[in-house]
Amino acid sequence: MARSLLPAAVVAALLAILHTGSVLGHAAFVTGAPGPGDEVVGSPAELVITFSQDLDPSRSSLVVRDSSGAVVAEGGELGEGPREFRLALPELAPGEYEVRWTSFSAEDGELARDAYTFTVVAAASPSPSPSPSTSPTPSPTPSPTPAELSPSPSRVPATPVPSPSAAVGGDGSTSGDGIVVLPILVAALVVGGLLVWLLRRRTA
Repeated sequence: MARSLLPAAVVAALLAILHTGSVLGHAAFVTGAPGPGDEVVGSPAELVITFSQDLDPSRSSLVVRDSSGAVVAEGGELGEGPREFRLALPELAPGEYEVRWTSFSAEDGELARDAYTFTVVAAASPSPSPSPSTSPTPSPTPSPTPAELSPSPSRVPATPVPSPSAAVGGDGSTSGDGIVVLPILVAALVVGGLLVWLLRRRTA
């Protein structure tokens, strides 16, 4: 009974070894930048993936899709070594993106493919710094000196003050004695006229 099970166990072990060897023969994913589940601040300039075996670039490719499924970038080329594959990226808006990679091993001719996602986060905008004021500083107005505030005697026009004793004469001239003499003359004339009238009445 045990002898009959031995060949079956050997065959199963050989099949397991062959299956493991075929899996290990693929150009498997090793690292990515951005990698699976990464959150990138700002749009990355490119996608870089390294694989476990040398690649055949003519049969390997990278495809990047946005959250709606639209292709934003595809293709790729070898990077610094035969196991590095690069793809230039356009400006990516904040959101989730899916990477679909296909690798073709140049060592054993095996094809492998898989997918993962990464997220682009908006970069924080810098706070604007206050700009210095460019308005000119007003120069102080000089205060007037006491000499400038008080008027100069030569600048003040002299106002003539009329004399109270001045009287206008017949020719338009003023006389200081006209105010006193005129009433006396009028009174003398009135008295003289009364005397003449009284004398005439008595002689009549």
